[in-house]
Amino acid sequence: MEAEKKYTGYGYHGGGRKKMSESGRKQMQLSLQQEEIDFIKKKASEAGLPVSRFVMQCIESCCKC
Repeated sequence: MEAEKKYTGYGYHGGGRKKMSESGRKQMQLSLQQEEIDFIKKKASEAGLPVSRFVMQCIESCCKC
């Protein structure tokens, strides 16, 4: 006799909330004008950083929270 399959989530295999990545990172979305996106990408590239790291460094340097 085969073991009965147990499904999770919303009644089908793989359903429900996705697991968080191992790094613990989450995504965030911004709405910007194309010129603003191009500006941020250019500055991040000039700094040799990924856009997310560049944005975080900018925020950290201007907001001493």
